[in-house]
Amino acid sequence: MEKMTEEAPLFSNGPLRFFGDKKRIINIIMLVMTFLFGMLIRKHFIWFVSRDWTIWFEPWMDEIAAKGAASLAEDFYDYAPSYMYLLLIAAKFGDYSMIAMKLISVCFDVVVAVAAGLILYEAKKSETLAAIGCSVVFLTPTVISNSAMWGQCDSIYTSFLLMTVLFLLKDKSRIAMIFYGIAFAFKLQSLFWAPVIILLWLYKKIKSVDLLWIPGIYVLSIIPAWILGRPIGELLGIYFAQTGVDTNRLSMKYPNIYYIIGELYLPDWYSTGGKLFALGVMLLFMVAVVHKLMHTRLTSELLLFIFYTQGALALYFLPQMHERYGYFIEIIGVLIGILCIRLFWVPVVHVLITFLTYSYYYNYNQPGRIIIPYPVLAIAMLGILLFMTYQTFTYQKNKENDGR
Repeated sequence: MEKMTEEAPLFSNGPLRFFGDKKRIINIIMLVMTFLFGMLIRKHFIWFVSRDWTIWFEPWMDEIAAKGAASLAEDFYDYAPSYMYLLLIAAKFGDYSMIAMKLISVCFDVVVAVAAGLILYEAKKSETLAAIGCSVVFLTPTVISNSAMWGQCDSIYTSFLLMTVLFLLKDKSRIAMIFYGIAFAFKLQSLFWAPVIILLWLYKKIKSVDLLWIPGIYVLSIIPAWILGRPIGELLGIYFAQTGVDTNRLSMKYPNIYYIIGELYLPDWYSTGGKLFALGVMLLFMVAVVHKLMHTRLTSELLLFIFYTQGALALYFLPQMHERYGYFIEIIGVLIGILCIRLFWVPVVHVLITFLTYSYYYNYNQPGRIIIPYPVLAIAMLGILLFMTYQTFTYQKNKENDGR
């Protein structure tokens, strides 16, 4: 019998030309190229005029341009004052105010990407993983589309939520709650992850006194608008007012359970019932997490799983969810996919589903615009939710299997 010989490798694993084996230089080049290509893509889409601009933002800009800061005393806006202060800057650019508004969000795209990279570095102490995460997040289609095309501000509050996660991993409770307070001052949706904050408080990862930063920062954020003349009652209740809109349907294009049972089916009844049901589901999830943490150490990766699953549950069962409300968990999903490469398909599919809903929004008046019906997308999203819930509760076992 002939003796088997090992095939010689086609290429040697020697150092790269010019760079040698200096990973840091390679990572820096990757980051620079990612930033350049990411900005070129955003530049291409930044002139797109969305319906939100035509219906909402442009009239707001006209009001601000006509009356200046004094316009914030009026009730024409239902966004948090924190964001309106940024629009005061954008309105200064006149005919280019839409571009200025979008560029503000694009700046926070950079913050989102950097924060994502820092979370990965904190979790694994790997510059390479951090650089990859930063690059992938900055080039994520929904991140690009949300700011450069839609002109929305989800990157702003998400950047502060990510900084919250980062400083929770660093075990710096006060700084984490300051960032969470800032996130809340920009977007009500940051409360989707309040159960995780409560969980960490119960485990003494967050000091009781530090929780005061959350309402404190919101109160500080509304003071300028109050000084300008808007009643304090309206400013304190602006988020309550937001919950009272869009009640004629059960989902605002987020592919969740209400597209399975019918988005227009009994909205008067299911709007309240759905909120109570969602709170019940989230409570059960948190109780189950408490039981898990009784025999499993809370690692950086497990905390990301908890953040993802908690957000996914809130979005899937709460009524009146918009398609862009999943922005934060899409980023968390990317981080999980990089830390656990076998799960990288999860953020890919999740982002693809969301990007399809974005496309349906942009092409709202085009015949045949819906390629995959919303109920199908809702079932796919349910599959991801169930899978990630299972992964959360079998986390330690999966880690052991990965280590074999």
